[in-house]
Amino acid sequence: MRSSSTTALSIVVFIDGFMWVIGVIPTLYYAFTYRTLPSFGSIRLMGGPFESLGIDALIVSGLVYVVVSAMKILAGYWLWNSRKDGAVFGLILLGLSTIFWYGFGLPLGPLLGITELVLLTLVWKTLS
Repeated sequence: MRSSSTTALSIVVFIDGFMWVIGVIPTLYYAFTYRTLPSFGSIRLMGGPFESLGIDALIVSGLVYVVVSAMKILAGYWLWNSRKDGAVFGLILLGLSTIFWYGFGLPLGPLLGITELVLLTLVWKTLS
């Protein structure tokens, strides 16, 4: 039986994974096509420290981040089934994600990450 906290955690992990996969792919497509990052008003999307590496390195690191985010969907599925390996996998992916949040200057990443970490500590003992 899954607790409500485990359900909430798995939903947050699903949202985290889907949000970045869906949001980053169009930005990478634009960067690949026009060789520059898109802007939304005065904000350069994915414009963080990784931008200084050059557009090609930024695109490659963006693709790696898409893969990491897609793997969060698997971790969310395992958490939905109250599996502890989903929590361990989620922690590993959370650690990897922090590199990309900083490198791409993604302000929403830490908000979801802290939420995931708090929920994970709450449900850890209930996972099998």
